[in-house]
Amino acid sequence: MKKEFRKNVIADRKKQPHEFIAKNSSIITEKLLSMDCVKNAKIIMLYLDFNNEVQTTELVNKLLCLNKVVATPVTIMDKRELVPCQITDLKEGIKIGAYGIREPKEDCSPRVNIEDIDLVIVPAVAYDEDCYRLGYGGGFYDRFLNRLRDDSLTVGIAFDLQIFDTVPKESHDAQLDYIITESRVLTPSR
Repeated sequence: MKKEFRKNVIADRKKQPHEFIAKNSSIITEKLLSMDCVKNAKIIMLYLDFNNEVQTTELVNKLLCLNKVVATPVTIMDKRELVPCQITDLKEGIKIGAYGIREPKEDCSPRVNIEDIDLVIVPAVAYDEDCYRLGYGGGFYDRFLNRLRDDSLTVGIAFDLQIFDTVPKESHDAQLDYIITESRVLTPSR
């Protein structure tokens, strides 16, 4: 069920025109930057977009201008883990990594201690109204998020078309603190 659901949502997102992706990504970026949790965070980890996800290039550049420490994950396939590495721009020190996703070159980027991360901006295929995420199926982010400090915050960013009443989930699937779309901010009902 998860696999079919995932496939359908990705196909729908891939059909969206570039103008839709760019315009709504900018709206989501501005909403994020206005949030206190982002303003107060010193170290922020986020993904580098691919495959018609919410674009993060503008967000990375604006966070760097705000003097935030920005980290993105390096995927270690054989250990099935994410390692946060600091980036200072998106031109130097970036390579195409696992699954065709941009990531820092490990030899160019200092690692960021997971306990130091204040906020993680998380990718997903879909989210539900209660801030549960349906990832891409590898479990990388679910395992990573379980290792964060208790007071670290998690934010999902998505287009409205990725939000559903419920998504297929299991006990290990992460519930986030916020989901930001172009039209709303969701928080869990916990």
